[in-house]
Amino acid sequence: MKKLLVLLLVLAMALSLVACGAGADKATSEPSPSAAVDAAETYDVVWVTCSTQSQFWQYQQIGMENAVADMEAQYGVTINFSTVGPATEAETEGYIRAFENAIASKPDVIISATQVPDSTVTVSKEAMDQGIIVNFTNCGLEPVGSTQYADCYNQFYTTSSADVGKLAGQQMLDMLKAANSPLKGYIAMEFSNVNASLQPRMDEFKAYINANAPDIIVLDTLYNNNDMEAAQADIENEIATYGDELIGIYGANNISGDGIALAVENAGIKDKVITIGVDSDSTEIAALKAGTLDSIIVQDAYGQGYNSVKNAIETLINGKNPESEQQLAVAPVAVTTQNMAEEKYAALLDPTILKKK
Repeated sequence: MKKLLVLLLVLAMALSLVACGAGADKATSEPSPSAAVDAAETYDVVWVTCSTQSQFWQYQQIGMENAVADMEAQYGVTINFSTVGPATEAETEGYIRAFENAIASKPDVIISATQVPDSTVTVSKEAMDQGIIVNFTNCGLEPVGSTQYADCYNQFYTTSSADVGKLAGQQMLDMLKAANSPLKGYIAMEFSNVNASLQPRMDEFKAYINANAPDIIVLDTLYNNNDMEAAQADIENEIATYGDELIGIYGANNISGDGIALAVENAGIKDKVITIGVDSDSTEIAALKAGTLDSIIVQDAYGQGYNSVKNAIETLINGKNPESEQQLAVAPVAVTTQNMAEEKYAALLDPTILKKK
């Protein structure tokens, strides 16, 4: 019996050594390139939007949702995507609370766009410190070229506000010339005052007009707090004040463009004034088709949203940001009544046509 017990113990020790040896070999072997996704990971992604009502941010979300579908198919992962945020951009305190609540839910990723960058720095840094990947789309913590808050986010996809303003100025003068309008008179400007970091959209527009058409007077910007009715009232007052001497109107976001289109339609002056908006929504698209807006300066809202999610998932899978630059800016594009039906412009105006079924 004792010999049998000894034999069993020897066999058990041998098996133990074999098992440990196998484990050591496995632990020291190099993982395959797809090891990070072989385990069928599940990731939680929260989109903290600054406005659930704005179609511009809904266009961004379409890009995000398509990216979710593509990343799941490409990497074999599961992505739980959710949206939180206030109804309007003006509800900035609600936005910060939504961001804080998102952090508390401990997701893997937060995608956001902020109208109040100064107030967002702290919460974004808090999320990053907790290991949450934070990517910004369109409106981030700092302008392109600044690195002051580089440790507070992972990646930022945007379009330069200065480029938007300059292109709008070029488009205004080109369209005035095409209409054989004398480069003399007044141009009104309308904008939301929610996000001060977007002010270059106004400054660069005015600078371009002043430098290239000195006989045109660019009026002071009227601010509407991102309220369409206020924007419409502002422009109706400018139309009444300057009459036939008003040769152009520029609105630097979609809500301002909406107000301009409605005011011009009500006044019946679409053939007497050049009108330019920025960023698109259904009201602006209808106005462009009708001619109450002559041009819309658009960003690639869909692409910004898509890449913000794609980058975040690939950062998680690869363990590092795949982009070589932390900030990537894409040039804006001018869409007009004449080219809006072309495929590439139509998709920029209305990304709903790109939404996956």
